[in-house]
This record gives sequence, structure tokens and C-alpha cells, in this order.
Amino acid sequence: MTSLNTKSVTLKLTSGQKALRVLIVPDCRSVNPYQDLLARSLEVQGTKVFFSQGYRRILPLFRETIQPSSEIDVLHLHWISPFIKGKSRFIRTLYAAKFLIDVMLVKRSGIRVVWTIHNRLSHEAAFPNLEQWVRRKLASLVDRIIVLNQATLKDLAQEFHFDQSKAVMIAHGHYRDVYPPAICQLEARKKLNLPTHGRLFLTLGLLRAYKGIETLLETWRENQSIFANCTLVIAGKASPAYAEKLQHMIAELPNVVLIPEFIEDDRIHLFFSAASIVVLPYKKILNSGSLILAMSYGVPVIAPGIGSISEYLGDANSLLFCPDEKQGLLKAMQQSLHTDLEQLSQNTIEACDRLDWNEIGRSTKQFYQCPVRRF
Repeated sequence: MTSLNTKSVTLKLTSGQKALRVLIVPDCRSVNPYQDLLARSLEVQGTKVFFSQGYRRILPLFRETIQPSSEIDVLHLHWISPFIKGKSRFIRTLYAAKFLIDVMLVKRSGIRVVWTIHNRLSHEAAFPNLEQWVRRKLASLVDRIIVLNQATLKDLAQEFHFDQSKAVMIAHGHYRDVYPPAICQLEARKKLNLPTHGRLFLTLGLLRAYKGIETLLETWRENQSIFANCTLVIAGKASPAYAEKLQHMIAELPNVVLIPEFIEDDRIHLFFSAASIVVLPYKKILNSGSLILAMSYGVPVIAPGIGSISEYLGDANSLLFCPDEKQGLLKAMQQSLHTDLEQLSQNTIEACDRLDWNEIGRSTKQFYQCPVRRF
């Protein structure tokens, strides 16, 4: 991942023009390039972006924004799970209350607070009811809300009890400038010691149960004759327990390669270059970075038509399936064996063209500056 080397980025402004100053929290750039790319897109618009400096145990947001050197105009919240800690419900409730008080103090100090909703709940949330309560309270506190797809705005507004006019849809941008460019498919497969013939299905990313990987493996196991000339590659970091479970599932499966380890940034392009099709067999999802990564390499995608997926793929959606259909994943995988993947890849590239970071930076800055009314 390409990361910013400084705590703030800015662009030269015309004489007398004051740059909008934005604090982005939490700082997740080390594990996700999204915030890095957002900061750079805002930089082009003349916005000065700051990230948290160090760790403050008590009221970290308020204390960060009142630093004499900051003069922050906007606090932009993203994932909130780092602020809500604790193994017990009691401890986590204390952290949740402290977080909400922190946000309230920031807002009362005159700083505009914006929240981007990346997911409905934290993946594998320990106390989902508590987290939902926090999100509803946060939605009522913040001045503005950004959602990453239009399709789920109404549902999110109902779930978190906010007026839809308080929110705007601003897309998640592509990853084209983050990782190395694609190479020849044959060369990539050789470098990865993968079969050089047949179609290769790829699932890449953090390996978690909610992503439907076990369903994918069951589909492969029950239809071995259909995929006899194909290869399935599942790659990404997994917990030791989940990696062991997946290893057990593939023990007797032909043509399945499991790599339960973190894939370094300089190897990402090899997997997407080697792939014929990316499979995202999610059980549930709101937004998917894995989808956008596949689109960034122009690789056709098999996925359920839920959350942002259909909206982002546009005309490249011919391999989407209904998650409620028992054989939906199998039918989509079968269909892909007889699909013109070259044309579908071109459709995917064109869909990805719309995820332009310059436009995202412009829209985000404009939204920061929109007049705020009481909701």
C-alpha cells in the first residue's frame, strides 16, 4: 500500500485563501489504502488533511481537535470499532459512552462532524445490539453522513434513525494507483506455481466466515465434474483456527489452492493477473473493498447482488446471483464457464472508470462545506 509519509497534506493556495482543515480518524492507512487515497484526492482540492498523532486515552478526538496547531474545521469519522473496546459488555459500554461524549464535545466546540458509514456493524461484532445503539446515537450527533452506495441509503437511514437528507452518496474510489499493474496471465500463473491452463477462480482478502468461503468450498466439492478443468485459489490472512478449518475442508478437494496468509502489496497484482474470475460469495455485505480491487484490475466478478455490488458493477453485472437462491452461486459459476470474459472484463474496466478519485475529492470537499441545518 502506498501511504502518506506526513501527518498532513496540502496544496498551494492562492494568496489569502484559507485551506479547509480536516482531521480523519481513526488512522487506518497501514491496513487499508482507502484513507490515503481520500486524503490525496482532497489535497488536489486544496484541503489540508490531518491524521491522529499518537494515542490519547481520555477524549482523544476532542483533545486532538483543540491542539493550538490544529485549527480543525471538520472531523471526519470512519470506522468506529477502534474506539469501542473491551471483552465484556460492561467495559465496552463504558468505552461507547466515552466515545459519544468525545464526539459531542468536538461538535460543541464548533467543529463540523462527518461520518462515513463503511459497514452496518463491525464484522463479527461481539455485542451487535450495543453497537447498533452506538451507531444510532452517533448518527443523531454528527452533522453529516456519507454512504458509499445509493442502494442502501434508505435502509441505513431506517436502521440508524436519521433523515436521508442528512446524507449523501459518495462512491469508494478505485485502487488502480495503489498496487503494481497487471502482467501477462500465463507469466503470473507461472510465478505463483499455479496451473497454466483452464479458468482460475480467485477469492482474495481477509478470510472470514461471513464472506461465505465455506459455501464456496461446498459448491466446489459437490460439483467436481463441472469444475474438473478449473482451479480455485483462496488467498488471504486467516486466524489459525479458521485456517485449520479451511485446510480440513480442502484436504480431499482437487484443484483447490489455499494460501491462508497475508498477501504482500507487491504480490497482489500476480493473483489478479492470474485470475480468470473473482468470486465473492458473501453471505451479507454493505460495501466491498475486494470488489473494487477486482474491478481495479478489470477482472470479472461473481458475487451476490446485494449492498453496493450491483450498483458499482453496472453493465458488468452478468455474473451476479440472488443470495436467497439455493443454487445461485453454482449457477453463476457455471455461467462463467460459457461467458465471454474478455467483453465482461472490458465492461468491468468501464465501470471502474466511474470510481474516479478526483471527482470523489471534489464531492467530499463540497459536502464538508454544505450548510448544516438541525435534523
